[in-house]
Amino acid sequence: MEIGLCLAALGGLPLERALACAARLGVDRVDLPTDSTLGLVDPARLNDPTYLDEIAALVDRGGAPVGCVSNSRDAQLLLGPHGRHTDPVLTGPAPAKRAHALRCALGTLQLARRLGAPAVRLLPGCPDLARWLSWWGSDVAWSDNVAELFEHAAPVFDAAATAGVDVLLETHPKQVVYDRPSADLVLAAADAAGLGEVVGICVDPANLAATGHDPVAAVTGWSTRMGAVHAKDLQRWSGRDLPPGAGWSRYGPQPPIRFRALGLGELDWARIVGTLLDEGYHGVLYAEHEDALLPREQGLRRSVGALRELLPSGTPEGRTW
Repeated sequence: MEIGLCLAALGGLPLERALACAARLGVDRVDLPTDSTLGLVDPARLNDPTYLDEIAALVDRGGAPVGCVSNSRDAQLLLGPHGRHTDPVLTGPAPAKRAHALRCALGTLQLARRLGAPAVRLLPGCPDLARWLSWWGSDVAWSDNVAELFEHAAPVFDAAATAGVDVLLETHPKQVVYDRPSADLVLAAADAAGLGEVVGICVDPANLAATGHDPVAAVTGWSTRMGAVHAKDLQRWSGRDLPPGAGWSRYGPQPPIRFRALGLGELDWARIVGTLLDEGYHGVLYAEHEDALLPREQGLRRSVGALRELLPSGTPEGRTW
C-alpha cells in the first residue's frame, strides 16, 4: 500500500508549488485535480498536446508520480443538479453545463493518459437526490439515477476503455454512489455494459461515516473494484444548537459534521488501515485536507505522518515465540 496526497488541498497555488509540497511530505503518489475552480490545471487546454507536455514536465520535476487525475467540480455538471447550486462552476442551461462537464471529464482522461496515470477519479453529480426516498405508488428508484449515469457518461467510459484507464467514482452523499448498495447498482450496471474492467470505486470512509455508515465496513468486500481510498478524519456534532467554530457542514438531515486531519476526529484509522491490510488492498491511500482549523501543509503533514505510523515499513516477521 502506498501513501498519496490529494493536491486539491493546495488549490490556488501554482502547480509547481503544490508538487513541491508533495515532495516535502515524501508521498509516493499524488492525485492531480483538473478542476477549473482550483487553478492547478486549466481543463479548457487539456486537448492541446503542448499543454499536456508542459504539465508532464512539471510532474517529472516535482518528484512524486501521478497515481490519479481527478475532477470533482466541473464533472459534477454531467448529471447535475443544473440549477443555481452549480452556477459557481458554470452558469447557463443544463445542456451547456453538461457539455462543459463532458469536455472536462474527457480532458481529465487525456491528461491521465499522457502522464501514464492508471486512473481518473470523477464526481459526476446526481440527477435527483430525492430518489433515495420511497414514494407511495411510485416505481421511481435509485436505479434511475444509475441509468442516467451510464447514458451521459458513456463517452467517458468508452474513451477510458480505449485508453486503458480506470474511471473511479467516489463515494459521496451528493453523488450517484453514496453508499454500498448504490455502488453495487453502479458496478452491476458496468458489468452488464461490458465495462467491469473500467468502472471502479474510490472509497472515502469519512464521507460514509458522515451519514451514519460504518467506516471500517466501508473498506471491506470490494475485491479489485476499490481503486483508491481517501483518508481524512471526522467530527460529528450531537448538540441541540448549531455548532460553534469553522468548517461545519451538513450532508443531509443528519447532524452537522466537519472534517479534520487524521487523529483529530473520531474515526478509528488504526482499524481502517488494519482492515485494508487484511483485505489485501495494494492501492494508494490518499491523504486529503479539509480541516478548517489547521494550515494546509500542517494538516497534511499530520495526516501523512499518521498513515506512515499505521502502515508496515517492511515485511512483518510475525510472531517469534
